[in-house]
Amino acid sequence: MNQNNLFDNVFWEEFVGSASELRDDPATREQLVYRFLRQYLPALLAAKTQENQDRAWRALWSYMTAPVTRAKPFSLSYSSADDLIANIQEELGRLGLQLQQ
Repeated sequence: MNQNNLFDNVFWEEFVGSASELRDDPATREQLVYRFLRQYLPALLAAKTQENQDRAWRALWSYMTAPVTRAKPFSLSYSSADDLIANIQEELGRLGLQLQQ
């Protein structure tokens, strides 16, 4: 696994920038990546069962699709969140992270 990229903010900010709804919003990308690297990725790495992994992915999806608030000034469409999570899963696999499927 390429540990250098696994928790690399710049890498993930560029990666999530591929989502059309995030392409022109660096502050949103930064916030999403911060939450992903500090909360959701550690939960995925700590998950011992498929159920726990699924719970972490659902929590990330819920975070991304939740309505805009003062603390979270973005909301992705359901399909964009689905696509972004699928892309993240594929990239984690490419980096050598073997998550349960």
